[in-house]
Amino acid sequence: MQLAAHAEIEIARPVEPTFDFAVACESFPRVLLPLGPLPGVSGAQMLDGAAPKTGARRRILLSDGSSVIEELLALERPQRHRYRWTEPPRGALGWLVRQAEGDWRFAPSARGTRIVWDYRFELTSALAAPLALPIVWLFRRWMAGGLERVRQALEAG
Repeated sequence: MQLAAHAEIEIARPVEPTFDFAVACESFPRVLLPLGPLPGVSGAQMLDGAAPKTGARRRILLSDGSSVIEELLALERPQRHRYRWTEPPRGALGWLVRQAEGDWRFAPSARGTRIVWDYRFELTSALAAPLALPIVWLFRRWMAGGLERVRQALEAG
């Protein structure tokens, strides 16, 4: 069984610098903060000395001390940043979710740049759905907050 989360925003900045900031490992701790029981991102490390590119892997360090290993499925500047978890996090999310895939799409808009961020979660079982639904709802809020912080950071400077 799969569940999905969606968030989007318009940012008054050109696409290229918006993409560069939003997908940079160094930006994640600034914009992807904890929300309730959901941890924030405290860091990101490319694995095996790889550069950020399609096919590379990275470790996302979470503020609760856990981590997620992600494979970059598409890193196409300045249009797309798509990745999937190859190892889910520990804790409640890891018990409920077998795999997840995030997809950021960037496009010019009348205001500057539109970012659309979608997540799909493959649950460990259909029985996990009643517990996963409120977490995915909260995850949507977490995504929207992250996009808002991207907007604030870029429009402020």
